[in-house]
Amino acid sequence: MRTHLGCTGSVGLGTLAPETRARLDLVEASWLEYSPDSSSLVVRHVQPDDQPALREIGGELLEFLRTVSDQERAQIPGGAFYYEDEPTGQYIRLRVLKGGFLTVAWARPDYTLSPWQEFRNQPVKVVFEPFQRLNGSVKFEGAPTAGDNLRRVLESTAGEYGQGDFEIVSTVDSVELKLRDVNADVLSLVNALRYLSKHGTLCGEIDVTSFRAGDLEDYCRFAFRDGSTWIARPLLWPEALEKQPGPETMKRAA
Repeated sequence: MRTHLGCTGSVGLGTLAPETRARLDLVEASWLEYSPDSSSLVVRHVQPDDQPALREIGGELLEFLRTVSDQERAQIPGGAFYYEDEPTGQYIRLRVLKGGFLTVAWARPDYTLSPWQEFRNQPVKVVFEPFQRLNGSVKFEGAPTAGDNLRRVLESTAGEYGQGDFEIVSTVDSVELKLRDVNADVLSLVNALRYLSKHGTLCGEIDVTSFRAGDLEDYCRFAFRDGSTWIARPLLWPEALEKQPGPETMKRAA
């Protein structure tokens, strides 16, 4: 469940005694509320106030959990609330584990163990185009005019912010592109790179972040190698980074 103020999620409370449900109905809260139909805590419709949102959400969650008896708390299935602070872009998770254990974590994008999937022009979710920030470098073999064509693509897809810096180094049959905080449409750029490069020669990576605060869930990385294009999402939360690499992880291309 999502509100206009950036809080999402729910926490299941499991089977509760009638007296516990009655006490939960009496808890005063601005962000969270008890839903008897699903026996869970959910995000309510919020009216803005002058109190720090994270302080309120965390305090209300603790108050609801305190209201549940020790025996019932040990049986709750759990869940999580996610809060994105619009001014700072911080993305915070308040996770209730089975048994009522509460953890707080700040999102930390990391690609070290991210799974990759091959990109074949299927619909993918990326940062909203006007705010895309591109960084990375690629190399490929192509026609002598490939560098000029690539420049036109980059300059024609500028977004809301400054163009940033990009460098195109061309020789008779090869092109190298370096991107530093470039505000351009990554999907147009990826398609242009694949079209302009000779098959199997495109190599490198492009990171997609955002010029505006937030958008962490839409970050991604494109990688080019061995004639294929790949896309990955960063892992955001600590426990995901503790897993051992699997067959779908890849080493950096550049």
